[in-house]
Parts: sequence; structure tokens; C-alpha cells
Amino acid sequence: MKRTFAAALLGATALTLVTGAGVAHAGGKSTGCGAAFNQAVQAYRQTTFAKDAAGFNALLAEDVTAIFANGSTLYGKDETAAFITDFFADPEWTQTLDVVRETRQGCQSGFVLFDSVYTPSPEAAPVPLAIGVTFVHTGGRWLVIQNQDSDGPVTR
Repeated sequence: MKRTFAAALLGATALTLVTGAGVAHAGGKSTGCGAAFNQAVQAYRQTTFAKDAAGFNALLAEDVTAIFANGSTLYGKDETAAFITDFFADPEWTQTLDVVRETRQGCQSGFVLFDSVYTPSPEAAPVPLAIGVTFVHTGGRWLVIQNQDSDGPVTR
């Protein structure tokens, strides 16, 4: 049912809270926000792989929305975190999260498109997913504000 979404919401065992004000150096390249955004994306991936619910839930904004491929929707951090905690407790599933596209708008927002394969159990057929995750930079941290699972794989 909502298990397919977990793929979208999945995402460090030792979570480093991702912070950073934009620090620019010669050439206009952002080091603070850009580096912190990259850390947030990696934390999303690593907490998913490790099934670290506490670490993953720390990446969620209070008003996060998560939408599964079937249209089921979770509203807010409490509802989403409860789902993740239950989902990550299941030892059977595996998931890949390969970054296809990443974009960031300064220290305001960022988006990552993952090509993903969710496998519910060793005997189950793999389920390809396209997962879009939008982050916002708030309170000095990059947090997930929207997570969207769609039928995959990602096409170009």
C-alpha cells in the first residue's frame, strides 16, 4: 500500500545536521549552502540505506507533504515520521537512490530527482520509481518539504 512511498521518503547513521549560510568565494561559487545541500542529499540517501528512522525524520520540515505513486498522501512531519518509523522497522526491503538531477536556488530551495528501485522483499519483484524531493533552507538547515513518488524508471 504505502510501502512504495517509502522509497520516496527514504533516504546518516551518524546524521550530520546540515547547516550553512551561503559563503561565496571568487567565481561566485557557493560553498556554505551548496556544501550543506549536498550533505542533506547524502543524509537522505544514507539514512534510507541504513533504515535510520530518527536520522531520516530529522530531515523533515514540519509541514512536509509526501505523495505516493498511487496518490496516497501524508501531511506534516508527525504523520510522515510515523510512517517512516514503521516502514524502516521492516528488515526485508531494499532501495536504490541514484541521483539523476540536482538543482539549487541559492540558499532557498533545492530539488533532487532520484531513479530508484524499491524491492519489498528478496522474493518480490523490484518496483522502479522516480522520486522527486524538494528541500528548503530554513533555520540554517536544509529540510525536506515535499517528497513525490511516481512510477519509474526515470526517463530522459
